[in-house]
Amino acid sequence: MKHRSDERMVNEKLLEELFGGDPDILRSKRTMLETVSRVFFERFNSSIRHDRIHLISTPNRVELLGKHTDYQGGETLVLAGPKNFFALAAPATDGVSQLVNADPELGETALRMGVDAPEILAEGVGARYTVQVARRLTRNLVDAGFAPPGNVKAVFLSDIPIGGGTSGSSAKVITDFLVFITTSGLSASADFTKLITENGRRAGLHLNQRGLDDFLLSLSMYIAHYENGLDFGNLKGDRGVGTFGGSEDHTAILLGRRGRFLLCRYCPTELLHEVPEPEKHRVVTAYSGKRAEKTQNAMEKYNRLSKDAAEAVHVLNGALGTGYGLLRDFFLEMPPSERAEAVGKTLRTAGAGRGLSGRACQFFRERELIERAVGFLRESRMEEYGRLMNQSHELSREHLKNIAPEVDRLQRLAIELGALGATGFGGGFGGSCYALVDEADTRPFIREWRAAYLRIFPQYRDQASFDAYPACRGAYWGPLPR
Repeated sequence: MKHRSDERMVNEKLLEELFGGDPDILRSKRTMLETVSRVFFERFNSSIRHDRIHLISTPNRVELLGKHTDYQGGETLVLAGPKNFFALAAPATDGVSQLVNADPELGETALRMGVDAPEILAEGVGARYTVQVARRLTRNLVDAGFAPPGNVKAVFLSDIPIGGGTSGSSAKVITDFLVFITTSGLSASADFTKLITENGRRAGLHLNQRGLDDFLLSLSMYIAHYENGLDFGNLKGDRGVGTFGGSEDHTAILLGRRGRFLLCRYCPTELLHEVPEPEKHRVVTAYSGKRAEKTQNAMEKYNRLSKDAAEAVHVLNGALGTGYGLLRDFFLEMPPSERAEAVGKTLRTAGAGRGLSGRACQFFRERELIERAVGFLRESRMEEYGRLMNQSHELSREHLKNIAPEVDRLQRLAIELGALGATGFGGGFGGSCYALVDEADTRPFIREWRAAYLRIFPQYRDQASFDAYPACRGAYWGPLPR
């Protein structure tokens, strides 16, 4: 059976539903889809179930505010971005799973699925995420009395910068997860939906949140546990992929709304507010070219911030005679503006060093900034919002010490070029910066920001990227029309 992939793949209406109307973004998405389709049918036309082909789109995220707050039960302000993974996937007919990157330099991962841990046959770039998804999904399904996921053929492609700090690794985990559940029929299974939702309830989620699908909400928290290795209700965890993060990335990616910023709280996940995207201003994101790596050394630096926060909780409990599990639980009787000073004083009195005290203070100050920022966004007071962006950047540089020189220079250049505000974001130690600019100045600003940065860091000319970032829709998956 032969297919004309160009006719089947490029659904202009769907692209606009996912990404909006920016012609440059739509042109790029169209090209990506055509590439994925061509490679998929060239590779797997004779080894797939053609009646069960699924299309998947998984966006990246921008953390507008909320640096290292989610895993201590704090809030973050996020959007789903216009960079994404596209994937085509179908059940395999030859008993072997192959997940192929359409970029031939990045290779493919091959597995043989079964009731036990998957047999690894080949490992491409990102294979550890694929293996972790296949391993945990299989074990959780079998333990719950379900059949294991079947073997799949999939081709995927991403324009998310590797190590860019916009959650490309979480998007890859979610893409792999969706590849397995769509081709196995689980995405359309009421029993699977109930399994995830009921375990979400056991994990502490408040279901029936206004305007939210309980399954999507539960899924965002469940897949986050594929990375941090935690149990999700009765669905047992393991070592994860080595990062001790929270659910921020997965929430933005799965629940993202076009034209909306999401204010969320975590541990467990709650959607607190949807804030309309500013009408006359635009988010512009610059990837520095300096990768926020997930090597062992880099993960140790990232996880240090998580461990320091947990240690602050331990010291505070000892000093106050409490038994709280999260930083957010302390000093609730005080106004938000007073909590940072109170936590710092308590930790210093208890003998904690400046680093531990600063880490806890940053958590409370960042939360205070977010509360004020949402009010400014609602009132269209964009200059005040921009100043809070700058303050968030300074707090991260001073207390988290995770702002790479390249990202710091991007932030300062953005201000010099007239941005209302700018800040690095994400895990840090590399990655990206976003700026808020007048809509009419978006394209000139991007050109000037890029040119100014590359004059200082010409070594990143082939890696750095500068883009407008409208708030886009979250992950999509569905059958390919026949």
